[in-house]
Formats: sequence, C-alpha cells, structure tokens
Amino acid sequence: MPQLSPELEQLFDQLLGQEKLLMYEQIGNKLPHHFRFNPLKGNVEEQQAFFEEQGFRFNPVEGLDNIFQVAFQPYPIGKSLSHFLGHIYVQDLASMIPPLALQPQPNDWVLDMSAAPGSKTTQMGAMMGNTGVILANDIVAKRLRALSKNIERMSMYNTIVNQWFGEQYGNVYYEQFDKILLDPACSGLGTLHKNPEILGWWTPKHCERLASGQRKLMISAIKALRPGGVLLYSTCTLTPEENEEIVQFALDEFPMEIEAVDLPGLKTWPGLTGFQDKRFHPDMEKTIRLYPFDRVTEGFYVARLRKLESLDKSPHPSKQMAPRHHNFLSHRISPVKKSMDYLMQHFGIPEKALKRLRFLIHGEKISFCTRDFEQFPIYGRPMQIGTNMARTLDRVVKLNSGGTHLLGPYAKRSVVELPDLESLQKYVNREELDLDLAHPGQHIIRYKGMTMGYGILDKGKFKSQFPKGEWPFELVNVG
Repeated sequence: MPQLSPELEQLFDQLLGQEKLLMYEQIGNKLPHHFRFNPLKGNVEEQQAFFEEQGFRFNPVEGLDNIFQVAFQPYPIGKSLSHFLGHIYVQDLASMIPPLALQPQPNDWVLDMSAAPGSKTTQMGAMMGNTGVILANDIVAKRLRALSKNIERMSMYNTIVNQWFGEQYGNVYYEQFDKILLDPACSGLGTLHKNPEILGWWTPKHCERLASGQRKLMISAIKALRPGGVLLYSTCTLTPEENEEIVQFALDEFPMEIEAVDLPGLKTWPGLTGFQDKRFHPDMEKTIRLYPFDRVTEGFYVARLRKLESLDKSPHPSKQMAPRHHNFLSHRISPVKKSMDYLMQHFGIPEKALKRLRFLIHGEKISFCTRDFEQFPIYGRPMQIGTNMARTLDRVVKLNSGGTHLLGPYAKRSVVELPDLESLQKYVNREELDLDLAHPGQHIIRYKGMTMGYGILDKGKFKSQFPKGEWPFELVNVG
C-alpha cells in the first residue's frame, strides 16, 4: 500500500469505502493508450488504414465515436508518423469526455479557458469542422507553445490563442460565448496512476487554495456565457471541494441549471449529493465521476451547466476594452490576391477551396483563418490568430507544412504520388528521391491519396521539405 497522509487516507475512505484499495493498486500503473483520428486531415478510414500499415493495432471504444484503444504498438505511439502528421491525437480517455459532453457545434463561439496543451481544443476544432471560433486561453508561456504547435499539427485555423488570466473574460467578453469549457488547475488526485508524486505534496489547504481560484474562474466563465449557453466544468481530481462544491456555488449564485451527461458505453459514477456534513442539489447526481480503479481512464469529474437568463449586470465601462481591428482579407483582395492566384495556378487548386478562408498578412507571413473571425470581437493582442501557413517570396508564395496539409487535398497539379512505404520512408527522413518531374519548384507529396508534405525540385534534384523529426521514422520491416 502506498504511503498516504492521514488526511488523504480519510478522504479516500469517505469517498470510496473499501474500493479505495482498488484505487491504491492503480497508483503508478499506466493506463492503456487511447487516441482519436483527425477528420480535419481528410478521410478517417484512410488514416486508419495507414496507421495499421505502420504496424499498429487498435480497437474502437464501444459507444464513443472515433475513440480507440491501442492493442499493439511496434514502438511508442508518440514516435509514429501518424502522430507527427496530426492524423492522430493521443489523449487519456477522460480528457476526451469534456468536449463530448459540451458538444460544440459548427459556427459556435467557444471559449476554452485553460486550453494548453490543446488536447480538448483540437478535439473541439475537429467537432466544429474548422468553423466558428475557439478562443483558446492559458497563462503559462511554455504550455502555450505546446498549444500553438498542436493547433498547427492538427490543421486548425478557427482558433485564437490568448495569454490572459481567466478571470478577465467575464468583463471583457460579457455574455458573448455559446459554449465555454472550464478545466482549471486542480489537485490532480485522478492522475495518481501517472503522477504518484502528488502523494508527497497534497494537503487539504492546497485544495482550499485551488478551490478559491476555481470559484473565481467559474464566476468569469458564467459572466462570459450568453443566456441559453452551456458551460462544461471538469477536473482531473476527486475532492468534493474542487468538484461538487464549485458547481453548487454556481447554482447558488447564478441562474444556472445542471444538465445530464450521457456517455453510452463508458462506466461512470453519479456526482455526490452529499459529503460529510454538506448537502448538494439533488441534480448533482446528473454530473459524473470517473475512477481509475475501473482500469479504463483516470479519475475525472464532469458537470454540464446551462445559463437560464441574462445576469443583467453589465461590467462597468472602466472594465471594458474596445476590440482591435484586424484586416481579414478574402482571396480576391490585395495584397493576398497575387499569392492565392499563384497557388491556384501552380497547384491547380479550385477557387472554392479558398472562398471559405480569410487571410492575415504579417510581413512575409500569411495566416489562414476562418471567415467567422470577421464577426468575432478580438480584444488585446492575441498570441496567435488562425495559423501561419505560407510566406511570400519575390515572385511566388511558399506553403509551409501546415499550409500544404490544408490545401494539398485540393491540388490537381504539381503533385507526386509515392508508390510505396520505402519511398515514403526516404521522403519523411529527408533523403533525396529520384523523381521524373516535368517542371521545377514546389510539389505536394501524397501517399495513397493522403497529403504527406511537400518538396522542391531544384537543379534536377528533389529536396524533401518534410519537417525534421527528433528521431528517424521507421515504416518498413517493423513489427
């Protein structure tokens, strides 16, 4: 049995009774890998076949669409080409539940208050089909870098990245969002299977400090949510102070109601309607708990709340900002027109593929955005708007890897279809390929119809422009 403080031992005893022993058995024992495929990268069935071709085996999670459990991996899944390309996102099953419960729809305005490193953000982007707006926020610079990298890897362009304190949103974006995901910092008791060091620093006082911050973020989220909108509150901890008590606070202070969370095929436990001498709203049983001793997912808590009416308490003008103007351009407006005309001519990209996009120019860089940004108020100075996907040169525009994956599926010219895994392995490891090409310049690389990246034919030599990985990719003779 692991060494627990008396306070933690008492908490687990009161929460779980004898089942606490099952939980202790899970401490330090890794759970199975789960992942999802990325519909923003094209046909999911083709991605599945390609992942299997690399030697991986996986099974669908019953009742949950596009979620799979790894059955066999010839090498760590994070080193696979599918992961590097953004075909898959490896994620704990519990982490996938908040977006599934929130159900963001195409064209929604969504706030992800604690977004980094982007697991839930990218999942919501796929569910929304790259439409609408996701405002992805975090405060830690290192985590934000990971968020930006994952947004690009997963081919998202409907996302704005902010580095704000979450408490700011209630005043600045008062009653603006259709959906809000609040997954705040917590004590992490649901992650003991991978973070057993938590046992060394967990204290009740630490939980109380975290709960104070969670209440402030809850206030901000509710203020930023439009009447009729939905707020999804989740944590990866088990303490009632950070879960049911925070939701009860929302019910007591604001016109909010709890809605049921239905996840067929996944074992869940109802939220607590009482703990120790505290009593919670009867609807708290509509919230859900997950425990790691079920050996499927980490410990988690999820509550879905709907805002019933306006708060009628607009922020004082001194707390409001004026939105900043951003010059979002269509493909037919200069100075972006010349670049887009080049792409349509060189790659044979149909105009309809560009009509759904808007573009921002930053010096030589061109960012691709959803046209929904034209109506969305943008305050302050975001770290990122859309995704940087190309840069202009003297006479041409050069797609980067992100831009290639976005526009590559539409290309009709300057496309190379690699014949086998051996050729693909050479390409992704940046080795020269012996290709018979009619004209120089940029060429999009495909394998079995899927865009892999691009290369450049220069002075008779084809040079791979595939991003350099941290390790060589092994695609043949694996398993």
